[in-house]
Amino acid sequence: MLADANQNISSGKLSEGVEPDSSIKSVVAFIEVYFTNFSKKVKGEITTSEKSLTDKLCKYFNRQAGNYPFYFHHENVENHASGTSPQTDIGTLSKKENLTVGDRSYGEFDSFFSIEAKRLTPGHKREYVIGQERPSGGIERFKKRIHGKELKYAAIIGYIQGKDSNHWYIKINDWIDELITSTPDIWKVDDKLTKQDIELEGIDKFTSKNFRSEVNGQEDFIHLFHFWINLII
Repeated sequence: MLADANQNISSGKLSEGVEPDSSIKSVVAFIEVYFTNFSKKVKGEITTSEKSLTDKLCKYFNRQAGNYPFYFHHENVENHASGTSPQTDIGTLSKKENLTVGDRSYGEFDSFFSIEAKRLTPGHKREYVIGQERPSGGIERFKKRIHGKELKYAAIIGYIQGKDSNHWYIKINDWIDELITSTPDIWKVDDKLTKQDIELEGIDKFTSKNFRSEVNGQEDFIHLFHFWINLII
């Protein structure tokens, strides 16, 4: 497996009965370590744009990924056959031409683990969860298959630029509760964030199991890892 080259693999546990592929665990472990280190480089950037922070993050990740069997690509195109394809903030690609994760195969140009990024700042509406006039929400875009259509696992990273992680944890789950009440056929209790224990300082980790739709009579989900860093000094 891709992750065999990495000896520092986290448990990557999402919830009882869910066991990510070792390749996914390898990327999750990488993010945990290096996203924490990145937070020290951008501490105090409480007005910097999401795009600028993510551009820096992708470059930083790639500098650290030298011995890992994967690399990162900023603004990764989802569908190369479409001239108007959505772009994921960061795609994760294997350094080999082909990779199998679980029961799905990915070619040399396919992201096998996609990452969206969102600012967490007062007045930024509900963009982490859902867009106001278009489907621009972080969780929403994965649920609607705008991002990660062929993925079972993906991530959302959050840059906290106001308040703290506990505030956003409560606020985001409150927003999802409202959506569950108003659109129970789309939003489910599993869409809510569940806090995970993590030993690394400066990073908060959550998980969610996000319902997408029914496919061939069976419910389809994407499992999201959520990683947050606090940029407030």
